[in-house]
Parts: sequence; structure tokens; C-alpha cells
Amino acid sequence: MTTAERDLVTVSLSRSAIYGVIAAAFRHPENPQFRSLEDLFELDAFCDAARAAVDDRAEQLVNLARALHDTTQTMNQQARITEFIRLFGHTSRGVVPPYETEYGSGGPFSQPQEMSDISGFFNAFGLVLDAAQHERFDHICCELEFMCFLCAKQSHALDAGHDTDVAEIVRTQRIFLRDHLARFAHTFFMRVTKESSGTWHGAAAGLALEYIEAECLRLCVAIDRTYLPLRPVDSFDVPMACGSCAQECPTERFEE
Repeated sequence: MTTAERDLVTVSLSRSAIYGVIAAAFRHPENPQFRSLEDLFELDAFCDAARAAVDDRAEQLVNLARALHDTTQTMNQQARITEFIRLFGHTSRGVVPPYETEYGSGGPFSQPQEMSDISGFFNAFGLVLDAAQHERFDHICCELEFMCFLCAKQSHALDAGHDTDVAEIVRTQRIFLRDHLARFAHTFFMRVTKESSGTWHGAAAGLALEYIEAECLRLCVAIDRTYLPLRPVDSFDVPMACGSCAQECPTERFEE
């Protein structure tokens, strides 16, 4: 493998690591994935990953990472739990809903259609939700973890010299970012920043938003800064998409 090829593997692994850290940051503080955040968020290693994964925005990302690290040292576990509950609550409609399909002004069937599309991406790669987590496909952490998975898969395909697989994985990243994560994440992280400025989750949101915008630039996805409204409450009676119907969704959604 040439130096250039090895560099591409490093970039993909670095991107995966950053997505993993951001996803862990928005889990419940008592979740095992959150408790491992301090191991994931070793500042020097994170900054190295940021410089490998991001070109001209690396220093902005590094500065935001340092700000989050500083907040990690000053905000204890109980304070993070209290803030998490205040922000995200115990239902899908907390102060800041962490679910993509809780946003937007589409028709009454837009939510199940969006859920079906998101689950279709997961199913296409053989991924299923951990039943013990009692979570939905459209949770911000699930979407971030999907990108984490795709970047790791890209690194393995690069390492094995499977160029066709690499192209398909990158295309999937671009489409998922364009149609789901980038569109939803901007509103979500802006709402978190507004509701928790100067706190731990606010710092995490600032870091996450900067990285998502850098990813949009990397993958040539237009950065959608539209501030999405919350979905009308009167559409709550629309049945949610289930996992079984998602398995029937065609893979043509990956076509651009």
C-alpha cells in the first residue's frame, strides 16, 4: 500500500472516531457508551484525529474540542444527568427532541416515510437496533453511529483495495448526510446550543455542528442551514414505521 493510500485509511478511521465521540456525547450520561466517553475523548488523540480528518477547518475543530474537554473537567456526572433530562426529557418531545422525524412541516405521512427511509439505510448494511436500548432509528446518536460505521467500513475497504466497495460506501455517506443527518443535525445542534449555552452539552453541540459542516464540505453536500420547525402535534396519531416494514424498502434509495 502506498503512502497516499495509507493516508486515506487514516483519514477514514479518524472520521469514524470523531463520529463515535460525538454520538457518545449525546447518550444518556448513565449509558455505558457515554461512560466510555472519557476514554474516547483523550484530547491529544482527538486533536490528531481532527487534523487528519479535516483540512482547513482543523484548528476550529481543535479549539472546540479543547473547550469541551475543559467543560468535562468542571461539570460532574450528576450535573450532566440533570442537564440531559432538562434538554431531552423522557419522551420524544423534550425541550430539544433528538429525533429527526420530530422536525419538519411535511404531510401526515412524512414521519413514517422518513423512518422507513432511515431504517432502509441501516438494513442495507445488515444493521439492527439494540433492542435493550429501546431507541428509534431517527435518534441523533443512531444517525451519527451509522456514519461512524460507514467511515470504519470505508477504511477496511481501502485497506483491502476494494475500490468498488469504497465508491459505494462514499456514495451512501453522501446521500445519508444530504437527506438526513446534515439536514436534521443543524437544527438539533443549534437548538441544543441555544438551550444550554456555556454548559457541557452546549460545548458538545458546538463541536458536533462544526464537524458536520466540515463533513458536508468533504462530501460535496450543500450545507443546509434551514432551521426546521417541530412537527405539528396533531400528526402524532399517524402510526410509526416499524422495523418489519423497513425491511421491505428497496435499495434504490441509494441512487442519486
